[in-house]
Amino acid sequence: MDEALSKNGLTTSQYAVLCHLCEENLLSNAELARRSFVTAPTMIRIVRDLEDLGFIEKTDSKAHRKVIDVALTEKGGRVLLACEMDVQSIQLQMLSSFSKTEVAQLSRLLISCAKNLEGAV
Repeated sequence: MDEALSKNGLTTSQYAVLCHLCEENLLSNAELARRSFVTAPTMIRIVRDLEDLGFIEKTDSKAHRKVIDVALTEKGGRVLLACEMDVQSIQLQMLSSFSKTEVAQLSRLLISCAKNLEGAV
């Protein structure tokens, strides 16, 4: 996936952040780190790099005085869209030997795994 995304100047981790922001704009670094399964220091670097590329912007949180929210820019939305066909192609290849039932089961199991890890140290 890194190889496919590199055509648009992204890593898999950066792509994940853009996807999270597309689903729900205005997320904190901490929330992005949790959703992306990376440490806070790693997310700080990812956010800095994406901001340098013009794909995201940081703003003061309206809800919390000491929190900075991160939002997807128009440029970030365009690069995310440009990556979609490559990512979908990889996903189709990865799941090509599975039946629809197996794909649904795998999805449920992965969601369950992620929920089991929430709050884990």
